[in-house]
Amino acid sequence: MTKTEQLMQERDDLQAKIASARKAGSGSDREASDLKMMEQELLALEQRMARAEKSSPESTDKLKGQSAGDKLDKKLDAALKDSFPGSDPVSFIEAAPAKPGDDAHKTRLP
Repeated sequence: MTKTEQLMQERDDLQAKIASARKAGSGSDREASDLKMMEQELLALEQRMARAEKSSPESTDKLKGQSAGDKLDKKLDAALKDSFPGSDPVSFIEAAPAKPGDDAHKTRLP
């Protein structure tokens, strides 16, 4: 079973749970919050499915026409995924080197 098929199965199961919870709907605060959490989980799952479809081999041909910003976003997403769990944010941007004689970047202690 491919990753996309697994995600689709999870989505179908979650949709069935949500439908069942809506049908039962006793109206208690806890059940309402559980339903809200399942709906949010479904949205997250659908976003993962969309990302999985974009990274599939068929969609790599589409990457050639992407803008630089889209390519950077893809690189950042991949780096974040590869570095997880990590404590530092991922960035491809580096600070510019200091100019000779420029000491303004140094902090002075009293």
